[in-house]
Amino acid sequence: MLFTTSWDDGHPLDLRLADLLNRHGFRGTFYVPCTNHRGMPVLPVSGLRELDAIGEVGSHTLDHCYLTTVNSAIARQQIHDGRVALEDALGHSVEGFCYPGGKFRPEHRTMVESEGFKYARTVKNLVLDVGVNPFERPTTLQLYPHSRAVYLRNWVRHGQRWQRMPLAASACTKPALLSLMKTSLLRAKMTQGTFHLWGHSWELDTFGGWAILDEFLAFATDHVEMCERVTNNQALAPA
Repeated sequence: MLFTTSWDDGHPLDLRLADLLNRHGFRGTFYVPCTNHRGMPVLPVSGLRELDAIGEVGSHTLDHCYLTTVNSAIARQQIHDGRVALEDALGHSVEGFCYPGGKFRPEHRTMVESEGFKYARTVKNLVLDVGVNPFERPTTLQLYPHSRAVYLRNWVRHGQRWQRMPLAASACTKPALLSLMKTSLLRAKMTQGTFHLWGHSWELDTFGGWAILDEFLAFATDHVEMCERVTNNQALAPA
């Protein structure tokens, strides 16, 4: 089994999140835009370097651009410039990318690959593996108390319904987020799969998410070996 987490938007609270992960012996992958055109604060370079020292930092476009809302030239520029700026700040190559809002088309996937990224993460949930296309990496669960309807929409929209049915069924029968997370982790362990939790640090205050994550990581500590705790990049299937 592998256990990985990822966190979007580069909010200053990512440092608190990284500290919580680190205290339980886990690492995170943080997808960061250089600015956020919606006005949300983004970590300064010093904060990015702190994250980079204890986890993985990936790109999230230049200014958190939903790629499907702009033309091809702007989308390519957002993908390219976001990576260049992040690499300049960190002083090394950046291999991971995450589509803002999970919004992308096949042309954007091709752009991400051509820009030299190694992989890209989506918001496809209810999966216990790393997928077959490294530029459409799925996840297991979002750290957010979604309704059954949201899980069902995600299940319908993103295909592979038969393979994703067990977790979809769990999401509908175990609506409590912490219970669902624990059940899904145990299933990943039983099947020797990959458990991938993702979310936004800026959301956690809105639903008591810090306490939920703290309790879940304490639970995970008893079920995940140190060698199984990886970043998104490290969780990639061998070539």
